[in-house]
Amino acid sequence: MYEGAKIIRLNTSHQIFAIFLKYLSAVDRKKHILFLSSWFPNRTHATLGNFVQRHAEAVALFAQVTVLYLVKDVSIHSIEVEDSLENDVRIIRVYYPKNGFLFSQRRKALQFGINHLLKTDRKPDLIQLNMIWPEGWQAVNLSKKFKIPFVISDNWTGYHPTQRGPLPFYIKTYMRWVANHAALLLPVTQQLEDAMRNLGFTSPSIIIPNVVNTTYFKKGVKNEGIIRFLHLSHLDDNHKNISGLLRAWKQFTAHNTSCELHLGGDGDASHYQNRIVTEGISNVHFFGTLNQEQVAAKMNEADVFVLFSNYENLPLVVIEAMACGLLVIATDVGGVKEHLKAELGHQLIQARDEQALLDAFNLASQTVPHRNQDEIIHYAVSHFSYESVGKAFIQAYEQAWNN
Repeated sequence: MYEGAKIIRLNTSHQIFAIFLKYLSAVDRKKHILFLSSWFPNRTHATLGNFVQRHAEAVALFAQVTVLYLVKDVSIHSIEVEDSLENDVRIIRVYYPKNGFLFSQRRKALQFGINHLLKTDRKPDLIQLNMIWPEGWQAVNLSKKFKIPFVISDNWTGYHPTQRGPLPFYIKTYMRWVANHAALLLPVTQQLEDAMRNLGFTSPSIIIPNVVNTTYFKKGVKNEGIIRFLHLSHLDDNHKNISGLLRAWKQFTAHNTSCELHLGGDGDASHYQNRIVTEGISNVHFFGTLNQEQVAAKMNEADVFVLFSNYENLPLVVIEAMACGLLVIATDVGGVKEHLKAELGHQLIQARDEQALLDAFNLASQTVPHRNQDEIIHYAVSHFSYESVGKAFIQAYEQAWNN
């Protein structure tokens, strides 16, 4: 069935051998957690689902973690497997070609990945599914195969019908089927849990937020003088409302020339670059796709993080900004308000309210010199660090096993 499949080792043979020695020595003291995901960074999309990778790294402080992720790659003609060790997490990426019926190809890729895993390691003790749609079937399938529980960590904006429109009946039915097979639901916010309940999810739940790598995201040395506002995202206008952000920024800089807006991410910025020229919007600087270390460096050059989104859950960039001691301006969507504390200088405004954003720009420019970075960072570390989130996952797994 899998003739011609290609195994790609991304670590040296010594590193791969070290992986297996490490896992074998941990059998008696660490549980083996298998991560499955609808999104995960890969060679076709380097930043997709990077928050899932951060969760895996947090759990890896306390357990053995293997990620198995399936990726369609139209440039190949047979299955290829990348097997690597990244920050103490073993990651098996199975790339499959675009041949024939898609679901059949994905089933073959899943079986190939599991066979590859079991040739080199013991079976998992628990499965963590990350995002039900569309890959939840993998968790149900493997949970039955291995007779082990699975939990669901979710951060999908599609749960919010007021922002993205109602989900089709067949998607809701499928998601309810997956969710109600789970031992536990682990939404990242209370607001997201409420949305899950509205879809008929009945499994018990524990809220575990997104996680930030405080090795990279930490207090930096700020430049004096120019106040820098930062926006970083995939730049989709319907989601992030970049157009509204630029309109408010144009009004703000008409009377304030001592501030800069740095705007970029892994989306196409060309439309916005043309727009600032034709509309005469000043003090805007663009940048492209950044890796984790570069994002942290960019945040350490900034003073205020701005997210003028129409919908969200709990964006990773918001808690990364907090870990760097930035003030945050964000819209009251999803679960953002659960962690955006006004007493720390953050501002919560209504989505699409450009006047409120303009007022927030003005207030932030006055607040920056007086902000308490240490308090902002302390909140982020206590709620979102690898250690705190990793421990929360381990406690949730214990409850899943008991259930």
